[in-house]
Amino acid sequence: MNLLISFTDQSESFTYGVEFGRILAKIERGEDCIQNNGFPVRIENKQVIKSACDTYGYVPVFGSEDSGWISFMGVKKGSTEN
Repeated sequence: MNLLISFTDQSESFTYGVEFGRILAKIERGEDCIQNNGFPVRIENKQVIKSACDTYGYVPVFGSEDSGWISFMGVKKGSTEN
């Protein structure tokens, strides 16, 4: 694998913001199911992700924490109704 983009700001808060921004973009597009492209999310983002899901009508599902990471999936409310 080759590194395509290197962050000039190496702070943790910047990295967490980028991760959340990618998830928020999917929420704002109204995707039925949102994830972090198959990757877990940082535990530090759990509350802000939960708040965004609550605000935009998603049900957040989190797995167990492993070394500061946690699995995440959000399902749009009503997307499974017939």
